[in-house]
Amino acid sequence: MQGLKNVRRRRDDAMTRVDWAELERLLAAYYRGQGWTVEHCGTGSGGSRFDGGVDLKLRRQHDYVLVQCKHWNAKQVPHNAVHELLGIMVNEGATGAILISSGEFTRAAQDAADRQGHVRLIDGDALREMLGPIAEPPSAAARGAQRDAVRSLASNVGERMLSAAEDRIRGEASRAGKRVGSRMMSRAGNAALIWALSKIAMALLMFFSLWLGLRLVVGTMQSIATPAPKTTRSAVALPAPQPPPQGYVAQAAGMNDDRYAPRVETAPAPRALTAAEIREAQRRADEAIKVIEKTTPEM
Repeated sequence: MQGLKNVRRRRDDAMTRVDWAELERLLAAYYRGQGWTVEHCGTGSGGSRFDGGVDLKLRRQHDYVLVQCKHWNAKQVPHNAVHELLGIMVNEGATGAILISSGEFTRAAQDAADRQGHVRLIDGDALREMLGPIAEPPSAAARGAQRDAVRSLASNVGERMLSAAEDRIRGEASRAGKRVGSRMMSRAGNAALIWALSKIAMALLMFFSLWLGLRLVVGTMQSIATPAPKTTRSAVALPAPQPPPQGYVAQAAGMNDDRYAPRVETAPAPRALTAAEIREAQRRADEAIKVIEKTTPEM
């Protein structure tokens, strides 16, 4: 701002301590209250570095007005700003333009605006009367305290969210551990049940094998001790007796009746086993026991 004229009266009030972005927002709210449709395209609207020389675009029916704000408190706004805004107005096809300063305009700027007739100037006095009393902005210390408070709040919120997330993760891990433990216990119970059933089955199989072996041994010993029965004459079917001829009736009457009686042979008494036969029966019994032991699974 070298070469610019200093203001004739430097102000020290709430308006001078408001930053340029806040001043743009105050003006946008004011014109909306006057019935204008406001498009806030200045750097204070979105943080852009360049606004193209226009801070607000006002529309109402057939009127289209451009607004440029100079938040200067130490230097006067020169006539160059008037000519620049006039050229932008022509390029945009606007019907008018407003140049606002929170401080003062040079005499040349006022004359240029009067000659053109399309640019209206609003200085610091008119601006303060238009907006009315405004709130005192917080001091640098207060802003620092606010930033610290916001950071502390954000830190506390972040820690609480992190703690809640950790608790949730621990809870999920605990529930997962319980589920895994129950599954392992269930599997262990099933394994124990299967083991017990297998032992019972093996015991039953062994008992059945021993029973079959004993049956085999007893049957073998009975077959050795009991001899096969001999066939006697009484077991053979005899033919039916034929009547004797009549010529021999007298002779038969004088014969002894005992000679014609059938002779019956009785079976001899069973003989006693010899020592060799007893040893043979014992050997067969031992071989049957060995076969049973080989085919029976161990418990």
